[in-house]
Amino acid sequence: MRSKLRIGTALALLACLCLSLAACSGEGNTVYVQNVAQLSSGSVTPADRFPGMVVSENVTEIERDTSIEIAEVFVKAGDDVTAGQELFHYDTNQLQLNLDKQRLELEQLEATIENYKEQIEDLKNDRYNAPSSEQLDYTVQIQTMEINLKEAELNLAAKQTEVAQSESVLEQAVVVSPVDGRVQSINENGTDNYGRPLPYITIQQAGSYRIQATLGELQRGGILEGTRMKIISRTDSQQTWMGTVTSIDYENPSQGNSNNMYISSTMDPMSAASRYPFYVELDDPTGLMLGQHVYLSVDSGEADAAQVQLSSSFIAYDESGAAYVWVENNGRLTKRTVTLGEMNPATGAVAILEGLSSTDYIAFPDETLCREGAATTHQEPAEAETPIDNGGVMEVG
Repeated sequence: MRSKLRIGTALALLACLCLSLAACSGEGNTVYVQNVAQLSSGSVTPADRFPGMVVSENVTEIERDTSIEIAEVFVKAGDDVTAGQELFHYDTNQLQLNLDKQRLELEQLEATIENYKEQIEDLKNDRYNAPSSEQLDYTVQIQTMEINLKEAELNLAAKQTEVAQSESVLEQAVVVSPVDGRVQSINENGTDNYGRPLPYITIQQAGSYRIQATLGELQRGGILEGTRMKIISRTDSQQTWMGTVTSIDYENPSQGNSNNMYISSTMDPMSAASRYPFYVELDDPTGLMLGQHVYLSVDSGEADAAQVQLSSSFIAYDESGAAYVWVENNGRLTKRTVTLGEMNPATGAVAILEGLSSTDYIAFPDETLCREGAATTHQEPAEAETPIDNGGVMEVG
């Protein structure tokens, strides 16, 4: 019985070995190779399009005094404004009441100070005429009154500041735009969805345009700072501009599916996951308007190895430590040296800077099986059938 089990086990191992040999070149076998674009994590090709919008590089933020109610807002998001145009005004009735109250308190403090001064003067006169046995008591009263006077003077200075500020706010109850531009947002809540403080009104200044778009979770690393981008008009595909990615904001992602989802040749299964803003500086913004919606794509001349993010399991190293991959070349397997970039902490993939493009086909490396010149195939090997031990005689079921 044990002999049969040993025979069955040996045959099972032999079957597994044969299947392994079929995966990468052996005599009479072909090597299965896969497309880099399908294997690449974070790959972006010229076929992928990202909706974008023309925004201003310069943004002006208008703050508000949250202690004062706003009576009326004269603009809304999307409105174009000019320097000096009224944006909103505070409730002047409330401002006037606050100012009247502060002025009354100021007069009371001034009267209190005058009263302290008179009392101090009277006490000094009384002490001068009092017998020596009573002068110490007068001195203590004078010192106490001088302390009260000093405190009242400090309160008076603080109240004078409050009155001056209130008068200034009342004079400027109507808040105007300091620049020409477009109202990007009006924030009534004071904070964003993460509880971070926001300005009351944000204005994108006219001129000095750039493009803002978003990058999906699976495309992290597919676009890098310095990547050349093509900007395409939504209304006329023949009208294009060129630009360069200047920054990618991984610190402030947006959540959920939105109209900003990129349009790709393949569907993004994580379209509801985090999306990261990136910005493109234009070579020449002529013909673009603030707020205009456009499409972006990676420049076909730039969509090369820099866009590939490949699992490190496909990368092998020679004795000198140089990295290489097994690549299909005219139906045959060949070893190709590649230049590695940084590891992507989000996906665990490594950037291939040189030596590989998204259109290449590569094999999973096995230095004992893969060899130069081995025939390649794009047809995935059939799944191994399960061997069955039938009393030491192997059957396939």
